[in-house]
Amino acid sequence: MILTSSNYHGLEANRTYWSVSQFKEFDKCEAAGLASVRGLYERPETDALLIGSYVDAYFAGELDEFMGAHADVMYTRKGELYAKYQHANKIIESVLIQPLMLEFLQGEQQKIFTAEMFGVPWKIKTDVYKWADKIVDLKCVKDFKPIYQDGFGYRSWIEYWGYDIQGAIYQRVVEECTGERLPFYIAAVTKEPVPDVDVIELPQSVLDTALKVVEAKIDRFDLVKNSEIPPERCGTCEYCKQTKILTAPSVFEPEEV
Repeated sequence: MILTSSNYHGLEANRTYWSVSQFKEFDKCEAAGLASVRGLYERPETDALLIGSYVDAYFAGELDEFMGAHADVMYTRKGELYAKYQHANKIIESVLIQPLMLEFLQGEQQKIFTAEMFGVPWKIKTDVYKWADKIVDLKCVKDFKPIYQDGFGYRSWIEYWGYDIQGAIYQRVVEECTGERLPFYIAAVTKEPVPDVDVIELPQSVLDTALKVVEAKIDRFDLVKNSEIPPERCGTCEYCKQTKILTAPSVFEPEEV
């Protein structure tokens, strides 16, 4: 299928192509990822996600469309923005006063690429693409502090949210399409009361390592997506809790001190 901005996030596109968000969904919980692909589960839109999307939409030149689609949750009865979304304007202002960030956000906006990688089709939509120069993704995050993750301990916010995975996939898909291996940058701003900002280049060694993770997992994920093998349930995500069926009592086990 031919991808456009209007059908990029649709069910048909998600069933046809793999994407960064889809890969990360399957990595967290195969059952939830598969349900999303089938249109049986949709991740709820939290305030944190909406604030980030608000900032993204501003710099993509799509704010009017975004506001129109979310007017019911973003405006009070008096027609005023809720305070939490007014703060999004402060976040935007923090970026606008940074010449370096504005320089990195200059380029072709929301460009779609598709390519085959590791035997499956992929789609990406870059926030900023500069031919023969760089790929830039705008991120609006809580803060820049390390985050605890089960099985890993404290990790950088970039690794915790899988932005290294995103950078690796974006770089490789663009390379497949253009023949150019471009550096990947994150233009980041925080949601703190006084927003912090940074422009971060992900080293090639980090991207190479992240791409190996994708290569190691995508075969199984694709088999699950195509219903060739059953998905594993994580047992802790919202989808697993919503679809949980008790079959027997559990046995209480005291915590070891």
